[in-house]
Amino acid sequence: MRKTKIINMSLNEDLYKEIDNLAKERQTSRSQIFKESLISYLDEINRWKEIRKWGEMTAKKYAIKDNKDIEKIREEYESYNKS
Repeated sequence: MRKTKIINMSLNEDLYKEIDNLAKERQTSRSQIFKESLISYLDEINRWKEIRKWGEMTAKKYAIKDNKDIEKIREEYESYNKS
């Protein structure tokens, strides 16, 4: 049994050419370009999920409910650093 799965997709001609040229420049396959792109994309999505999770926990910890609370914290921080 295969350890990989095959997918088919449609691309407009300009994007296809760009991917094809990149693969040629890097001396790799289009499939490898797509694999690397998808890995990078998924990593980025997961990173933002973690950032959002941290933001939600921080907001809860400091009872931040809206932008007014954030502005108040920023102003307190700035006045503290001026002293």
